[in-house]
Amino acid sequence: MMENEDTPAVATTTTRTKEPLPDNRFALELEFVQSLASPAYLHFLASNNVTADGVSLLLDAKFKAFLKYLQKTWTQPEYSRYVLYPHAFYFLDLLIHNDAFCRELAQVPFRNFCHQQQYFAWQNRFSTLYGIGEDKNEATDSAAITNADKGASASATDTAAPVVSAAMTASAPP
Repeated sequence: MMENEDTPAVATTTTRTKEPLPDNRFALELEFVQSLASPAYLHFLASNNVTADGVSLLLDAKFKAFLKYLQKTWTQPEYSRYVLYPHAFYFLDLLIHNDAFCRELAQVPFRNFCHQQQYFAWQNRFSTLYGIGEDKNEATDSAAITNADKGASASATDTAAPVVSAAMTASAPP
């Protein structure tokens, strides 16, 4: 019986004392994971945070272990459904596995490049999901409807080419 009383005492003296976890840990981790979707924030982490050893925070082994924990936890379906910015997972993977990416983030042109590529990816995703823009079949159909309303005798195939080129010109970047 004496051994049972001594065992917990030994266990508590040999374990490290840790600060208690915050009550809002879920919200804090979610906010941090989502902030990883921002190239500007990643640039800030890469350029302004250096450990006591003089190593960039993004290359620090302890920080990488924390990122691995976040990846393991937040990619689970019960957690990932709360993440609004899926690019966070892509950048999280790059931060863990690509040291060159971590070093390049300190450069402003690379930050701008990442931001631009992210914008183009979202623009393409938006148009794919919500059908923004016209494809050739829609342009042909809309030209046929327009001509039918005006009473024109031209067929839809005769007028489809100008409509398609006008749609392509309108959607082309300046």
